[in-house]
Amino acid sequence: MINIGCDIGKLEIDTHIGGKHYKFSNDIKGIQQLIAHCKEQEVARVVLGPTGGYERCLLKELLRHQLPVAMVNPIYVRKFAGSRRDLAKTDKIDAKILSEYGEKMEPRIYEQKASFRVDLEALVSHRDTLVEMRKEERMRLSKNSLQLVSDSIKANIDHFDKQLELVEGAIEDLISANAQKESEVLQTEKGICVQTSAVLIAYLPELGRLDNRQIVKLAGLAPMANDSGKRSSKRSIRGGRKRIRNALFTAALSAVKGNEKIKDFYNHLIAKGKLSKVALTAVARKLLVISNSKMRLFREGKEYF
Repeated sequence: MINIGCDIGKLEIDTHIGGKHYKFSNDIKGIQQLIAHCKEQEVARVVLGPTGGYERCLLKELLRHQLPVAMVNPIYVRKFAGSRRDLAKTDKIDAKILSEYGEKMEPRIYEQKASFRVDLEALVSHRDTLVEMRKEERMRLSKNSLQLVSDSIKANIDHFDKQLELVEGAIEDLISANAQKESEVLQTEKGICVQTSAVLIAYLPELGRLDNRQIVKLAGLAPMANDSGKRSSKRSIRGGRKRIRNALFTAALSAVKGNEKIKDFYNHLIAKGKLSKVALTAVARKLLVISNSKMRLFREGKEYF
């Protein structure tokens, strides 16, 4: 069985299949051609790297055709290439490296999401963009003194407010139709709001299906050792799914104010001399573990409060 590497660009997909290089257009016609080539092979996995959204159409079609897919961290792939002294970087070389990475490292096969989760992820991502754009406009408004410019900026802010209302409504409707109970279970823990639950449902379908250690590592909230010889450095978090981590940090800020159990936990860490950032990370990790445990109990039909 072979590992197929796909280096995805805005317009083209460089692909390494069975030792040969192919180039396909990154549109539905090119993707169908790529999939036809894949189906001619015994495929262990098709290895993709995230490219800011250009991979979404290919990923969706690969999963629809039930081909095994591995989404890999590009940092790990570059380090793998460096360890082999493959320092040159072109789209063709990157596709070959992805194929070899899949063969040697055997990355985990991507868990196919229900179609509503794919749509939910797109909505959550778009909401993130709107929030960031509105934030930038508000910053510009605070620094501007010219009336005409201020009026223009205020009009932009009003537009983003209306778009956010529409997108958030669509998120709530999608969850209501497909994962209302999951959202309610997650929101039983103070600090986790409807938007945080939407992020967890969209980006972490493994919630409640993995043990606590696995789920924490998947979110990038597991402290990693950094020791060598007699040197023992502070542990730090890294890797994992950044969007989940960001949502949990926001939830942690809310929880330390409104959740007495979490507030006591946070204050206990501060009293022990932990830095506020370290304590907040521990709170985010605790919220994830609690959410994972509740979802596991819910899936098993047990009491989760």
